[in-house]
Amino acid sequence: MNAPEKKPAAAAKDPYVDLAERIFVSLVARVYGSPGLPDQKRPDPKTLAAMCFKMAEAFEAATKETDRAKAAIELANKAAVKLDEVDLSSVFQSSKK
Repeated sequence: MNAPEKKPAAAAKDPYVDLAERIFVSLVARVYGSPGLPDQKRPDPKTLAAMCFKMAEAFEAATKETDRAKAAIELANKAAVKLDEVDLSSVFQSSKK
């Protein structure tokens, strides 16, 4: 019996790229999917894609400025151990005896 072939795991997608892609698909559907006037000029898809990445970047920056994100960052900073502030001299002195 042959074991079923395992497909290689898909590479993890960057959330930034994923967000930009979702914005792009939505914009393209609106811009190119709606009937417009025959003389109406439509933007270049590459220009739309660049704009989508800028919007995704702005969204991520704004997300970090929310109260919830600030609270999570503050909590992580409080929980972090700063090794340069830890005094281990008493541990090393007891081991020398």
